[in-house]
Amino acid sequence: MSLEPPRRSFRDTPKKRGLRDIDGPARGRNFKALAWSLFGGLPMGAAAGFAAGHPMLGLLLGPILVFVLTMGIAGLTGRSVAFFLVPSGSYAPRKTEHSRAEALAVRGDHEAAILVYQGALLEAPEDGEVYLRIARLYRDGVKNPEEAVTWFQRGLREARLSKGQELLARREAAELLIHHMGEPNRAAPELARLAEASPITTTGQWAAKELARIKQEMGREGDDGLSDEGRNTQSKGGPPEKT
Repeated sequence: MSLEPPRRSFRDTPKKRGLRDIDGPARGRNFKALAWSLFGGLPMGAAAGFAAGHPMLGLLLGPILVFVLTMGIAGLTGRSVAFFLVPSGSYAPRKTEHSRAEALAVRGDHEAAILVYQGALLEAPEDGEVYLRIARLYRDGVKNPEEAVTWFQRGLREARLSKGQELLARREAAELLIHHMGEPNRAAPELARLAEASPITTTGQWAAKELARIKQEMGREGDDGLSDEGRNTQSKGGPPEKT
């Protein structure tokens, strides 16, 4: 006795589902507004019409006025809620552009990701997060520290940065200048601003130590640059007077 698996029959075709009625909610709102206009507009219109000596006109205009007023209030309420939830002046970038740039960066196409972020800046030119992401792509992906510093500094000048973003941008720019580019002199202004802006934080204390070390090294280099004759002249108090 052999067991056979059940065979699937394709005789009964599945029923096709119709398209979703996306206009249903709008029709429901209109129906409610019409019901309110008849419920409240007919008595109000009749009373006003009898008082004015035109009862038929009142019965006609009363529901129309209530319907228009109801729809106007509903539309105004919707726009007010939308204004507070998604203000038109916000600089929030489009999530689709960020997702696309992140996907390109994961694939290793850092230049294309930078172009996508730069396109996002055309719509939100003061979005600080985009400036920081571009700078980090130049630093970690493209391996171009000079461009990375440029974008960190552009973000500090042109973008709306939070306090935390500003501290990060200054520190990361300073670290690039000191450790990757060997230009501590250019990092000194950023370190001074960091130390002054947040003296009690870890970043501020790090900046103060780095700034003191850079000043010490600059002073040591200045001393090493003096010639033996210059050292002797300084130790004797000046050059001998000519007679």
